[in-house]
Amino acid sequence: MFKITEFSKISQVSAKALRYYDQIGLLKPSYTDPDTGYRFYTADQLKRVHRILVFKDLGFTLEQMIPLLDGALGTEQMRAMLLHKSAEIAEMLREEQARLNRIEARLDELDRSEDGEPPLDVIVRQTGPEWIASIREVTSKSKVPGLIRELRQAVKTLYKGALDQRVIVLWHSCAECEDAVDLEVGVPVAGPLPDQGRIRVRELKGAKLACIAHSAGLAGSYEVTAKLAGWLEEQGYGISEKEPSREIYWELPDQPASPVLSELQMPIVDRPGGAPGAEGGQA
Repeated sequence: MFKITEFSKISQVSAKALRYYDQIGLLKPSYTDPDTGYRFYTADQLKRVHRILVFKDLGFTLEQMIPLLDGALGTEQMRAMLLHKSAEIAEMLREEQARLNRIEARLDELDRSEDGEPPLDVIVRQTGPEWIASIREVTSKSKVPGLIRELRQAVKTLYKGALDQRVIVLWHSCAECEDAVDLEVGVPVAGPLPDQGRIRVRELKGAKLACIAHSAGLAGSYEVTAKLAGWLEEQGYGISEKEPSREIYWELPDQPASPVLSELQMPIVDRPGGAPGAEGGQA
């Protein structure tokens, strides 16, 4: 038999790892001295070590290896585990390829930039539901600043709660129309509250959103929308037909063309064979 230090050299597995294998029941010593606690191994145990290394190379965790090594799984079960691992690795490769594509696109944008301004970034964000107080009208974009002021004052007076800094504009239809835009302005509130006049309190659904920060103001910008559209096409996302696009404002715009910081948020859906989880990614 071999002492643990000798077996470590033969097997090319550290003594620390061998002790851990013993602890979790993956590879027990052939004999443990009851007086000294020293571990001893036999040459036959090298076969199990080699199988551990094979399964480790395939990406299995040590805990997953135990039934594989102990023969607790039949051929079909082992085949199913290998197929599942294969699918995991394929998905990981697809995600990393998508990340590589985003890096290359970012490098291309930097190369094309002539004024030294950083390129617009697109990220994917999953939001949860939240309660908002809102006013919805078919009107023009020029009326939005006034609607926001009216809403914030009414919420402050009627509901006596601290106002969230964010203002949400929901574009329900025809955002490009001049005087007939179906839009809704909203501010977050603590929870369900009674409606007051034309102020409606409702739950805004959570959504998967492609988000792009900009300072184009309510008037919008071709560069912003073209950038977002191109990114969605490249990444293979579709646009949700059930939810309106959103814009988040942290400052109150005086006029539609006022250059205030905002974030355009487009509800998106996965297409078959499309974008694999790009959360947090940049274009």
